[in-house]
Amino acid sequence: MSRGPNGERNDEDLAVLLVSVSARLTRLYGRVLGQLDTPLTFRQHRMLRRVSEGHTSMAALAAFGNLTVPTVSESVEVLVRRGLMKRQENPQNRRSLLLSLTPDGLAAKEAADTALAAVGDRLLHAVPDDRHELLHESLAAVFDAATDIFQEPIGTGAQAAPAVRGPEL
Repeated sequence: MSRGPNGERNDEDLAVLLVSVSARLTRLYGRVLGQLDTPLTFRQHRMLRRVSEGHTSMAALAAFGNLTVPTVSESVEVLVRRGLMKRQENPQNRRSLLLSLTPDGLAAKEAADTALAAVGDRLLHAVPDDRHELLHESLAAVFDAATDIFQEPIGTGAQAAPAVRGPEL
């Protein structure tokens, strides 16, 4: 990040760094997940985690992940075919399905959680201990802001903001 002549930070450089870090972490986590005994994509791992946390309908998964129901349905279909997730009729509403993990799905999720936690620990070693709380607060604020932007109607928020050039994703 560059600083101006009076030591002020350049917010454009900070925005580019934020996007670059996000892209790098996504690729790194994708590589880690792809090397597991049961390879997963980042989205598949998130789906397994969310279902294990109790988000058992496609609509809930879509809302939680800012995705469309058809996108979630495609991801769920792949996980069902791989034997990692099951769909069953909801006894309270026959028009909806309930999702659950199979034993293989639970094992894959736990292996992925462990592998990503190890990577996260390695990454956090690069940050001085006395800055962990500040990093946590900053990342939580960015996450919340991104969630707010996702919930805005198309044509506002990030879509209407001036473009910041950065590395190709």
